[in-house]
Amino acid sequence: MELPTLDLNLIVVLHALLQERNVTRAGERVGLSQPATSAALARLRRHFDDQLLERVGSHYELTPLAQGLRAELGETVERLSRLLTAQPLFDPATTSRRFTVQCSDSVLTVLGAPLVAALHAAAPGAGVDFRPVGRGMLSDPLPALADIDVLVMARGLLSDLPNQDLYTDHWVCVAWRDNATVPDSLTAQDVRERPWVVPYGPSPQASPADAHLAALGLGRRGTVTVQSFTALCRLVVGSDLLALVHERDLHAAPDVPLRRVGLPTKMPALSQAAWWHPRRQLDPGHRWLLGLLSDAAAELPPL
Repeated sequence: MELPTLDLNLIVVLHALLQERNVTRAGERVGLSQPATSAALARLRRHFDDQLLERVGSHYELTPLAQGLRAELGETVERLSRLLTAQPLFDPATTSRRFTVQCSDSVLTVLGAPLVAALHAAAPGAGVDFRPVGRGMLSDPLPALADIDVLVMARGLLSDLPNQDLYTDHWVCVAWRDNATVPDSLTAQDVRERPWVVPYGPSPQASPADAHLAALGLGRRGTVTVQSFTALCRLVVGSDLLALVHERDLHAAPDVPLRRVGLPTKMPALSQAAWWHPRRQLDPGHRWLLGLLSDAAAELPPL
């Protein structure tokens, strides 16, 4: 495939012109004089065979073609910038980069400390920001992923994005140890009718566990909802609530008086994976961070 011939610098000028709708301001934005910006506009008009900017009274308005170009150019310019500034090397010892990792509090409990220790040992000038997972990540993940380096999330909620397996966990049903009203094994009716404390709402979109249960007609009644996984263990204490918790979170809270309760179905394994925006593929620092995450996950004790 042959691309149309056009100076890439003109794309940057075009973006500024369509944003500003003013030759002088567009030139100031990209560091060009007014005559140079006018000359660039003339070249763009010849290339597209369209006026792009049309004077209406004392100001310019975009032609229909320019309106379509404006809608596409923002992301195109950003991608071109990342593509043309891609570097083959990344030096952890000298970098001052600040990475962003988005994950649940459960993942932070499991991987946070080993990741921070490894990062500070190899890259003392680097930093890392941990962010909680927002609801927008599931409804429209690509724009949300554009602002972070890595998202760690269980499989079954995202698809069609670059990803890498990290570690496996299990779902465990628990009750307060002194709650004698809960049997050692639940029936299907128990799952549907007993009160639960649930993370992020009992819906198939909230977690792979609820997606599995909903498919079997075992929707849970979320009496208490919390924006957390690690809090589940402690919230059932002193109540008749049930909770489905991650086994690694259960191991991290040995002091909490809980007992395990059987379920009427075998729960699928919980596979935590790293996810990222496709444009990160060219980023050697991103690949290095993925390596740290993989190494930290590989050192986790088996369940």
